[in-house]
Amino acid sequence: MTAVLLAARFLLELALLAGLAIGGWRLADTVWAQLLLALALPIAAATLWGLVVAPKARVAASLPLRLTLEVLIFGSAALVLWATGLTAFAVVLLVLEAVVLIALLATGHPPGPSPTTTTIPVSHEGN
Repeated sequence: MTAVLLAARFLLELALLAGLAIGGWRLADTVWAQLLLALALPIAAATLWGLVVAPKARVAASLPLRLTLEVLIFGSAALVLWATGLTAFAVVLLVLEAVVLIALLATGHPPGPSPTTTTIPVSHEGN
């Protein structure tokens, strides 16, 4: 069951990035602005995701912060999709994200680094 949920989560992350790119393209009127938004929105989301929410996140954030950031990223994508007339995409993305996130939490697999992940300590002694 966990493997299915994690696969669904990964597919939702891809849908999130695609939705931000599509929505970013549709938000602007000029080609340059379309390109900028279609690239910048998914890159910004992927950067935040990779820093805080991803299984190999670089920032050791608390679970409430990771959950808040995840909900804000998906909510922002849904808002962009809704604003550009892709309401069904927005609703499906949010509903599926909620279902998968709740199921992962219920099975003890919250977003972010595994609690058993060890970090390499940095020594400040010496030089």
